[in-house]
Amino acid sequence: RALRPSKHALAPCSRSSRSFSAMASASSLFSPTASLYQLCKLNPSVRMSFPDMGKLALRILPHQTLLKVAQMNASTPVKEQLNPWAAFAVVGILQGGVYGQANIFFARALKIGKEPSYRGLFRGAAFAGGRDMLSQGLPFVCAPHVQTYLLDPMIPTPDDPNGPVASAKRWASVLGTSVVATFASQGLHNCQITMQANQELGYLTCIQKAFKENGFRLLYRGGEARVGLLLIVNVLNELLLKPA
Repeated sequence: RALRPSKHALAPCSRSSRSFSAMASASSLFSPTASLYQLCKLNPSVRMSFPDMGKLALRILPHQTLLKVAQMNASTPVKEQLNPWAAFAVVGILQGGVYGQANIFFARALKIGKEPSYRGLFRGAAFAGGRDMLSQGLPFVCAPHVQTYLLDPMIPTPDDPNGPVASAKRWASVLGTSVVATFASQGLHNCQITMQANQELGYLTCIQKAFKENGFRLLYRGGEARVGLLLIVNVLNELLLKPA
């Protein structure tokens, strides 16, 4: 008699898929607006109110959700198989494609660049890989040291290493280093945005154009949007992915 797959064996996979979909849907409510905000920051001649940004961003909510689900599923084996630094770079390139769809849609809608094409979804992949090596790599390396050498001496918790105070210290070290790393990588992120919106540019001409229009502000402009998204994603991760 043929064996039937157990429903219980499929349950973890189903829960994981549902969690990925929920996470993708929730984060996609915020991520496109953050991308649009950064694109406008890099192009000061474009002025939009936050309500108008939200309305325009909602038009690509289904696209962003599907791309985010695909990115999260593709990233899982990458994180499991590659060394951390290579994984950070590959995940950054995949994430750059998700950002790319948003950046190109907004650039076309706002008449930025010379009719950017969706064939340029992954343009600036080197910027994206470098961005995530910084934004994910620095917390990966530095957060344990921040807790050990800064927070533990300030707030000792030897009697309750797994209690709420110790957990708060771990969160503080990760989020603190993540905020610094996010701003440290913002220049690379801004260069990828510029390259996706202006597809006639190569890497060198992209840097020249972005620096000419923004000066040293290129290195941090719009970083507050990624920091806000970072905090939202961390909360969603705790609420939606950890229980799965």
